[in-house]
Amino acid sequence: MKVMMKKLDYPGLIKLNESSRQAGRKQHLLPEQIPGDPERQYVVNFKFDHEWSGQRDIRLSVILRPGVQSAWLDVSPDEFATIPEVEMSELEWEAAICVGIPRWTE
Repeated sequence: MKVMMKKLDYPGLIKLNESSRQAGRKQHLLPEQIPGDPERQYVVNFKFDHEWSGQRDIRLSVILRPGVQSAWLDVSPDEFATIPEVEMSELEWEAAICVGIPRWTE
């Protein structure tokens, strides 16, 4: 079985994080959460729509370290649409989902 999931490269993650931070969105990566490996890919393992400043917005859970750490990142619907979707095996999907989501924050 193959599953489609959103996956960011390092420049894409940094770009979306900077955009989120500059826009004043609530959830973005803190400096200490920025991954140190520019060669890795970062899977989006969960997303939901929410409202920010009276407009539709999207909150993502991004896996920063497989099996260990994920973080919330708020992006616009247009930004979300630019994140490439890739085909992953069932095993890769399961590993991404099992990481879980970060602790909930208001």
